[in-house]
Amino acid sequence: MSEKQVFEGSRAFLMIPPAIARDKELLKKPKTIILMGEIISMLNVTGEFFMSNKKIAERLDVSARTVNEYLGILESKKLIERTKIISQENGAIVGRQIRAGVDLVKRASLGWGNTLHGGSETHFTPLVKPTSHKYNSNNRTVEDTYSSADAEPPIPYKEIIDYLNKKTNQHLRYQTKAYQKLIRQRFEEGATLEDFKKAIDNQAYAWQGTRFWKYMRPSTLFQASKFDSYVNANDLNQAKQPSNGGYGGEPNISDIPDDDLPF
Repeated sequence: MSEKQVFEGSRAFLMIPPAIARDKELLKKPKTIILMGEIISMLNVTGEFFMSNKKIAERLDVSARTVNEYLGILESKKLIERTKIISQENGAIVGRQIRAGVDLVKRASLGWGNTLHGGSETHFTPLVKPTSHKYNSNNRTVEDTYSSADAEPPIPYKEIIDYLNKKTNQHLRYQTKAYQKLIRQRFEEGATLEDFKKAIDNQAYAWQGTRFWKYMRPSTLFQASKFDSYVNANDLNQAKQPSNGGYGGEPNISDIPDDDLPF
């Protein structure tokens, strides 16, 4: 079993260089410093950080959307680098890797260089090296990347679009980049597979047999401004869905701009 499969995070101490712990910008959002400690601790053992946003959110007691904001801050300061993992089968984005950024070693070496101790960075052995841990299809698979229980799961583009097709009798392609972008954005905000299915079910029930049936498509259902209301529609209305699970009606998908929506 590899180190990556058994590493479950630091149990005694987080590795946080003073230059990061005292960074004035990061101190405005202190949990970014804790997150950086989690990342460095795992990088030092495995060479890459594979804890999921959901797991990070649980540890920091924040939302998945906030975790993504924290990662963006750390990346903007060049303390980390995020790399998308692309499926070679269909070109879909199936996850992400995090590795050390170019400025992490500089931050870790402050205090050991010639400013305070008369030495130089050449005398310092960094905790982590900003070496690339790129996805290599020759000796690793996407499944290997997510072998840990904490791994970031692939975004289920196909399952979501297949579910929508089943409910509406459409033949939409899950490989369509515009669909994947909308789905990925909602997942980054904390949505789950069940949220997508619920949004589809709720609106299929509400729009069956009406002129709104033509809006049963990703550009409407998964847009940021409407998604939450669609997920919660039947909860708010205390409506019950048909017991047979069917919604009837034939899809009439036309090329109508999203800004023509009547709601």
